[in-house]
Amino acid sequence: MSPPLNDEQAARVERHAALVQTIARRVSHSVGVMSVEELESIGNEALVRSAMRYDPSSPASFATFANYRVHGAMIDEIRKRTPGRRKKQRALRRLATTQALLAQAAEDQDAQRAAGQRQTLEERVESARELVRRAVISVRLSEPISLGDAAATAEDPDPEQLLLDADARARMWSLVSELEPDERLIIEGLYTKDTTMQELAERLGTSIATISRRHAKLLARLAKRARAQEWMPSS
Repeated sequence: MSPPLNDEQAARVERHAALVQTIARRVSHSVGVMSVEELESIGNEALVRSAMRYDPSSPASFATFANYRVHGAMIDEIRKRTPGRRKKQRALRRLATTQALLAQAAEDQDAQRAAGQRQTLEERVESARELVRRAVISVRLSEPISLGDAAATAEDPDPEQLLLDADARARMWSLVSELEPDERLIIEGLYTKDTTMQELAERLGTSIATISRRHAKLLARLAKRARAQEWMPSS
């Protein structure tokens, strides 16, 4: 049994109850496997655990800290309830990884504000573009690896488009193959083996926050290499 929350922790949970509701509605709408009420129950438990683990001296706000953990708890539970459903698993994988990117971007912004750093308009625009580039890579990595899987999941598959998509996927995974072994472990774990960031952190003997940062940086490197090969737009 977990120890009770202190007054400060309880206040954080109460202030951020709406965060759980927002995430639950978004996940339920995107995946449709569990009801909003079920997801809220899981999210509330994760919010309490987040309040217990949060370090107030951290540059990241509690909202940023809790957001990913609440979202991740919901995704983990849906995964348990939907074994073997490839299309659902891909949707969950895409949700989990893109949410991790958003959470990491928010943490970086919190850290910059805490350090008294201010971005110019041009820097903010470029940061937004970089986030989009990483999300594009994340979505591409989440897609079926084989042409057969892609055709099976498409509602009205176009052979020419399937070939183009398969070529883009092959190029992307060729870039992944050039990464260091521990870097490939992160990408392959998240995008082909349905490994969670928690599981990767335990396997590599590090924290979820470290895995999240490494994941975001790896996607940035892959996007940069894709642009250098002129098969991904620069903006």
